[in-house]
Amino acid sequence: MTDTPDPGEIDLDHLTLTGSIKAVNDHLRATAGPATGDLTRREADARLRSYLEPGCFPEAVRRLAARHLLVLVGEEDSGRRLGAIALLSRMSLAESTITVLSPAAGVAELLTGIEYEPGRAYLLHDWIAASAGRTDLVDLARKLAELGSYLVVTRSGALSAAAEVELAWAAPDPGELYDLCLSSLDRRAGVAADELARGRELALRLPTPAEVVRLAARLARGEPPADEVATWFDTKPPMGEVLAVAALAFTHRLAERAFDEQLARLERLCRDTAAGPLTRSIGGPLVDVADGRVTFRAAHQRGQVLAELAGRYGFWLWQPLRAWVRSLPSQGAAVQVRAAAGLALLARHSVKEVRQEFLEVWALGSAAERVAAANVLSYMCADDTLAPEALRIALEWSDDPRDRRAEVAAVALGGGTAVRYPADCLRRLRDLESAGGPVGAVAAQSLALLP
Repeated sequence: MTDTPDPGEIDLDHLTLTGSIKAVNDHLRATAGPATGDLTRREADARLRSYLEPGCFPEAVRRLAARHLLVLVGEEDSGRRLGAIALLSRMSLAESTITVLSPAAGVAELLTGIEYEPGRAYLLHDWIAASAGRTDLVDLARKLAELGSYLVVTRSGALSAAAEVELAWAAPDPGELYDLCLSSLDRRAGVAADELARGRELALRLPTPAEVVRLAARLARGEPPADEVATWFDTKPPMGEVLAVAALAFTHRLAERAFDEQLARLERLCRDTAAGPLTRSIGGPLVDVADGRVTFRAAHQRGQVLAELAGRYGFWLWQPLRAWVRSLPSQGAAVQVRAAAGLALLARHSVKEVRQEFLEVWALGSAAERVAAANVLSYMCADDTLAPEALRIALEWSDDPRDRRAEVAAVALGGGTAVRYPADCLRRLRDLESAGGPVGAVAAQSLALLP
């Protein structure tokens, strides 16, 4: 039995191999917009509604005001983007709109290729270009100061020699952030004090500010603070049930019979690696079977299951699971697209693993595997944190038109990455088209599909 997709979802039952590319791209265009462009003051204020300044914030304000350029260096998901917006909102500006630049902009482009307007604010988040030298950054700061403009850049890694314009960034205190979120959200009546206290204890253990904000939002809606997925994993469920939720994370909403076939394939791989006896199970508190499909009981559980699998389990599970996921593109377009979406969710927790173990393998594999690799990059672009990484990979693969991965990149550059970074993708696709050969033909097709 098939059901009608919800608005914005993909009808996964009637896909061809090449049709999956268009389906994923159309889905991204319906659900995401460009990551670059102008951010209005109203939009900035809305994002900062529950923002808590970390301890390093006053020093950051002082240094940005003095230098007009500040590079925030820290871990991903530490609140760098909101911190940058908050810093720019503190500056004296001719216009409050913030112009968001491409993360692929190189230092030469920042120095000479951008027409900065006097008294304006600029943001470059998750900078993926090669590291700039101290002299270049100091020269850029001088140029911005002359115009009375401000630029905040965020990037991962370690501090460089450009101490004048760089600052180590850190996340705010999670307990204080939790308190602020609850005070700023419209809470439903009836949330017990002990539930709020339990929520605060949980907030102190959460790794990112975004998760603290989501926890507070759940409580404000009257939902329990406990993470039902983590609670289930805490019970140390039998391996058969773990395999079922692992398989479902990569084949969500697959027809029951097809899911059972894919789960059986995974179980055989586990037996081959001497993982121990298995008991077949597609039930449990996280799994539902409705309208002939196997699903998670709540959509958000899919990503949470992948996070728990990545954090709790090692070789005995992941060796056969990797082999099984790598084989999914050969199981038909409907399975391939589901696997691509699952890997994009897994990349939130281990992007290096996804690239090394899956993307690099598929990009040099069969036609179905290469389409899957392009679809993973497109799905990654739905996530604000992963979108710059997807762009980085696509640009790296397309640096040399003779690289076989460049053809996969050309597909992605016409898909999800073009939705988020249209100007960067258009430039690179034109370069690839002019190179001719197989990659030129793929680039021409991608250019023709751009809106």
